[in-house]
Amino acid sequence: MRNIFISFLLICCLCKSYGQKNLKLKFQNWVEDDDRIKVRSWYAESNTPLANNWEIGVTGMVDSISGATPMGRPPTDNKSEWLAELNEERKAGIINLSKRGSEYDFSFELGISDEPDYLSRSYAAQISRGFAKDTLTVTTGISYLDDEVDSGVPGGPALGIQSKKTPEVMLGVYRMLDAKSSVSLNFTYGRPEGYLSDPYKQVGLTETLFPGDPINEREVFYLYPENRPSERDTFTVYLEGKRYLQELDASIDTSYRYFTDDSGLSGHTIEFKWLQRMGERLVIQPLYRIYQQSQADFYNITLDGTGISPVLQPNGKTPHYSADYRLSDLRASTYGLKMTYFHKSDLSFDLSLDRYLVSGRDGLTDQRVYPDARILTLGMQWEF
Repeated sequence: MRNIFISFLLICCLCKSYGQKNLKLKFQNWVEDDDRIKVRSWYAESNTPLANNWEIGVTGMVDSISGATPMGRPPTDNKSEWLAELNEERKAGIINLSKRGSEYDFSFELGISDEPDYLSRSYAAQISRGFAKDTLTVTTGISYLDDEVDSGVPGGPALGIQSKKTPEVMLGVYRMLDAKSSVSLNFTYGRPEGYLSDPYKQVGLTETLFPGDPINEREVFYLYPENRPSERDTFTVYLEGKRYLQELDASIDTSYRYFTDDSGLSGHTIEFKWLQRMGERLVIQPLYRIYQQSQADFYNITLDGTGISPVLQPNGKTPHYSADYRLSDLRASTYGLKMTYFHKSDLSFDLSLDRYLVSGRDGLTDQRVYPDARILTLGMQWEF
């Protein structure tokens, strides 16, 4: 049933229907260095106006993921020992219903994302109101993710289907400072709970077999499933500012994002975009983004020396442990260039080329686990 629903969303996106307002198509190719992970994404979105200032939007996406990703064992010369093979396809769809009123704007969203070992259902609602002749807008919203995780993947625990719930609340403020400048500030609080471990990720421990036996005593490095907390508190602050430079026919878009949770992990993201118009048809947009995070309290490259005795199946209880490099102390940067060509006033095409670089900062995690990547994005937008 869920596959039929997703297929219906994709068909709606790709077909022109009566009264359709616009159609957006996008293709993205993410390729990591050293033949690691490759992700190809196809994206489509359409919006149709309805009566009484209502509008319906439909979004569909298909991702194909292939390659190898670190499973948690420290790297060796033999890549098959510390990389896990992936070959999956994800289909996702979202329906959004929104209304622009004289005082309030509303939106309601329903989504589904399906892959072989993960099913996610999403629900969201948002309301906003303008003040001071709509130069000030206050927005609040709630969202809820209802996920099912198949933990019985190769190398993972055999727990079957596990549940994961993620409620979030958001409050945002948008302010036009003048005709050329604006600023926005958003706060989001979330509380994920349930099965929060990654069934593909493991952590190692060196154990001694036949201790005291002069002939058979030996050390063996065993892998155990990671065990993350069964609940988290997350908090995000997002600040964005925009400024139009009339004398240069350009604009600046800068943003800062701060994320933290109750396990000691915190991250800072700074992004800078420059949009430069080149004549009537072309816009050039350089991009630079830098991200830096501290490691989670329960991150360890191995359990050796920690005194932790791992459990055979993750239960979310203490002690918690994970060797997932994404929880380590790291820094990542992205730089790229986007070009948008306006063929007509209602038809545009865009091309983006980005480079993603990431490295560890703890001095312990092997740098080979951190992936660098090249990203190609092609897009089209048609309004009619």
